[in-house]
Amino acid sequence: MADADETIRSEAAAWYFRRDAGPLAPEAEAEFQRWLSEPGHRSAYAEIAGTWSALSRIERPSMQPARRYLRHAVPGAALAAMLALAVLNSSWWRHLGADAATGVGETEEIVLADGSRVDLNTDTAIQIRYDGRERRIRVVGGEALFTVAKDPGRPFVVETASGSATALGTVFSVRQDANETVVTVLESRVAVEPGVEAGQAATLASGQSVRFSSTKLDAIETVDADARTAWRRGKLIFIDKPLGEVIDELNRYHRGYIRIVDPGIRRQRVNGVFETRDPLHALDLVQTSLGLRSTRLTDYLVLLHR
Repeated sequence: MADADETIRSEAAAWYFRRDAGPLAPEAEAEFQRWLSEPGHRSAYAEIAGTWSALSRIERPSMQPARRYLRHAVPGAALAAMLALAVLNSSWWRHLGADAATGVGETEEIVLADGSRVDLNTDTAIQIRYDGRERRIRVVGGEALFTVAKDPGRPFVVETASGSATALGTVFSVRQDANETVVTVLESRVAVEPGVEAGQAATLASGQSVRFSSTKLDAIETVDADARTAWRRGKLIFIDKPLGEVIDELNRYHRGYIRIVDPGIRRQRVNGVFETRDPLHALDLVQTSLGLRSTRLTDYLVLLHR
């Protein structure tokens, strides 16, 4: 039954893109009306039309070839949308000038010159700046966990666009999201100092986390640090998390784009443990547990809705 539904959705997508390109010839329009009269076809077509319209921030692909080529141009329309999404969400710039980096869905452990270890999470880039006075790492983007080797004469400092975190003999993670940084401590302590505009600082102990930007420092939270860094074990752990946050996290590991096109479902709560290596399977499990549906224009572009 699932395969049959997918076939109907694919046909609906094909018809939608053909009709979106311009008026059909009378014969093709009659064929479309016959297809539309079959059980389940009208609702599938409405679903495709509604979800595509929900992509309001992405320009619809232009399709102007001769009508006899339209059937073959349908994949190109979907491809154009996917390309637009790829450009909008690409983080390729992170890798420019990076000393170590991972792609989407990849993790890597590296050992630094002083024996310190760095675990890089998905889509992460760092720059390494060691000298005789200090050991400095810049997280350009993504997330890294640091296990710091002792060297009393050279502080170990991790900086981001939002500020810095200085190890006080410790294991801690640093995650850079857009214009904010999250520091989570697994062992010992870390001194956190946001950008100069914030005028604040904090010292975190084991099991504590804080979010900050260049202009503000949020309240320190007590967290399950092992759960937050479960990605090191290939796991994602969600405990009573809103669906919107869960999908944002799955997108970090997916070589494509998952989008919620029904705002009314973003706050539904999710609990579960999922594999980082298969975000689409995780999406299937979440979708089933919440009674939701998805429309897939290939695995690259997945639209989640009721």
